[in-house]
Amino acid sequence: MENRSWKVRFFTIWTGQAFSLLGSSLVDFALIWYLTEVTGSERILVLSNLLALLPRMILGPFAGSLIDRMPRKRVMVLADGGIALVTAALIALFALDAVSVPMVMGVLLLRSLGAMFHQPAMKSATALLVPPEHLPRVGGMNRVLSGAMTIVAPVAGAMLIELFEIVSVLCIDLATAAIAVITLLLSAIPNPARETASKPSILGETLDGLRYVAKTKSLLFVVGTCTLANFCVGPCEALKSLMVTEVFGGGVMQLSWITAASGLGLIVGGAVMGLWGGCRRNLVTSAIGWGGVGVSYCAIALLPGNGFSLLVAFMFAAGVFMAIGSAGLDAFYETKVPQAYHGRVFSVLSSLDNTTVPIGLIVAAFLSESVPIAFWYLITGLLHFSLFVFWLGSKTLRRAEEEDGGLAA
Repeated sequence: MENRSWKVRFFTIWTGQAFSLLGSSLVDFALIWYLTEVTGSERILVLSNLLALLPRMILGPFAGSLIDRMPRKRVMVLADGGIALVTAALIALFALDAVSVPMVMGVLLLRSLGAMFHQPAMKSATALLVPPEHLPRVGGMNRVLSGAMTIVAPVAGAMLIELFEIVSVLCIDLATAAIAVITLLLSAIPNPARETASKPSILGETLDGLRYVAKTKSLLFVVGTCTLANFCVGPCEALKSLMVTEVFGGGVMQLSWITAASGLGLIVGGAVMGLWGGCRRNLVTSAIGWGGVGVSYCAIALLPGNGFSLLVAFMFAAGVFMAIGSAGLDAFYETKVPQAYHGRVFSVLSSLDNTTVPIGLIVAAFLSESVPIAFWYLITGLLHFSLFVFWLGSKTLRRAEEEDGGLAA
C-alpha cells in the first residue's frame, strides 16, 4: 500500500506537470516564431535567449533560499499560476492589438522567472516523494518527456500557427497550466524539516547554499567538471543549423531530421533508464552517459560533408547517452544533497549551468571567423569524455556514493 501510495501521488503530479511542459513548450516556440516573423533580426533572437537566461543566472541562488522557506506545493502552484497569468495578460494585449516586440521579450523574461522557481521545487518534491532506489528510473522518465517535447512541440507548434492565430496557442497554455495546478492541489507533498528553528536572511541562506557546494569536495568536483564540460554546448546548439547548411549542404528539412533524431534519442535513453534503473552508483551511470556523449560528438566533428546519414545516427546516439548521463546525475543530487538544502543547492547548480551557456556563446561569437564549426563539437566531445575518465577514477566520488545519508561538507 505504501509503494502504491507514493506512485499515485507522484504520478498525479508528474502527469499535470507534463501537460504544463507541453503548453509552455508550445508558447515558447510560438513567441520565438512571432519575433522571427515580425523582426527577422538575429540580434533580437539572441537578446531574447539571453533575457530568458538572466533570471536563472542572477537570481537563481536567491530563489533557492525562498524555495527552502516555503512548502514545495505552494511554490509550484504559484509558479504555474504566475506563468499562466503572464500568458493571459499577453492574450489580452493581442486582443487589444497592443502587442510590441519589447512586450513579447518581457513575457519571455517573466516566464523564465517563473520556471526558475518551479524547476528546483519540482526536483525537491521528486526527491521527497520517490524512494531513493526509484529515482534513476524517474530521471529516465523525465528524459523521455524532454525528448518527446523536443519532437512534438516544434511540429505541433508549427501546425497550430499555420492553422490558427497565435492567441489560440497561448490559450492552450492556460488550459495545461490549469491541469497542472489542479493536480498539485489534489496531491500532498511532504516538506523537509528545517535544520534550525530560526530563519536566517535570504542572503544568509543563499550564501549558506553556496558555501555548502564550495565546501563539499565531491559535490564541488562534480559541479565544476560538469560546468566545464557544458562550456561548448551552447555554441554547438547555436551553430547546428549552420553545420547542416555549410558542412553537409542541407536545408531546413535536414535540420528537422537531426533535431528529431536527438529528441528520439532522449526518449530511448530515458526508456532505457526507466527499465534498467542504472548502476548501483549513480555517478557510474552518469559517467557512462557522458562517455557516450563524448564519443558521439567527437565522431560528429570528424564526419565528412557526404556523411549526413551518419550525422543523424550520431545525433540519435548522443541523445540516448545524454538521457542516461542526466538521469544518473539527477539521482546523485537528489539522494546525496540533504533535503533541507535542496532548493538552495539545486538553484546554485542551475545558475552555474545557465551562466556557462551565454559565456560559451560570447566566446563563440568572437571566434566564429577563426575556428570551424567542427571545433566546437570536438571540444565538447573531449570534455564530456573526460567526465567519464575522471569520475570513474575518482576515489573521492566513490567514497561519497558509498556513504549513507547526505554529503558531509
